[in-house]
Amino acid sequence: MDDARTDAELLRAWRDSDDAAGNELVRRHFMSVYRFFVNKVGTPDEVDDLLQRSFLACVEGRDRVRDDSSLRGYILGIARNQMLMYVRRAQRARRRDGGSDVSMAELSGSPSQVMAGREEEKLLLVALRHIPLELQTVVELYYWEELSVAQMAQVLEIPGGTVKSRLFRARDALRQALAAMDVPASIRKTTVDGFEHWARSLRAVLQRDPTDDESPAG
Repeated sequence: MDDARTDAELLRAWRDSDDAAGNELVRRHFMSVYRFFVNKVGTPDEVDDLLQRSFLACVEGRDRVRDDSSLRGYILGIARNQMLMYVRRAQRARRRDGGSDVSMAELSGSPSQVMAGREEEKLLLVALRHIPLELQTVVELYYWEELSVAQMAQVLEIPGGTVKSRLFRARDALRQALAAMDVPASIRKTTVDGFEHWARSLRAVLQRDPTDDESPAG
């Protein structure tokens, strides 16, 4: 049975050494963090490693979360920081730089866990990996996590106006990436014309049972 307590109530209980409350928070927010990583890194092991790093950082920083803040935003902010550290490690290994302007297609192989059904969904997943990471992130937070501009500003640590600007740039970059792909014109057109529909539909695609993962709060 799902725990009826709010995130804030669970967080207070977790701080009082209630590990069950911590595990419930992990269960509740696991899928959001999983979605954040799954179309960025190349292998299941890398996804699992980033999940573990993110939730460990959440455990270690639980006393720094304000009761009135969005816990999901806080956890996704941690996930973003872990992703940036992953990118820096990958860039050092390849002796290159680029910061968040780099695309994940440049840094890692195609994700082995993402199995989209519709051709438009597959095409959009590939296109997302060919735009700069900061733009890929803003699209995914908006369409997959359905965050508000204010919540995205918390995760990305930027002003709300900058979030809106990045969303505009991200949509334009995606349309350009799609236009450059060697795919049938009819599929490319339906993907571009129905971009917002396909972007939202991917939320349901990027799911797996979190009980398959051992993600204890500790």
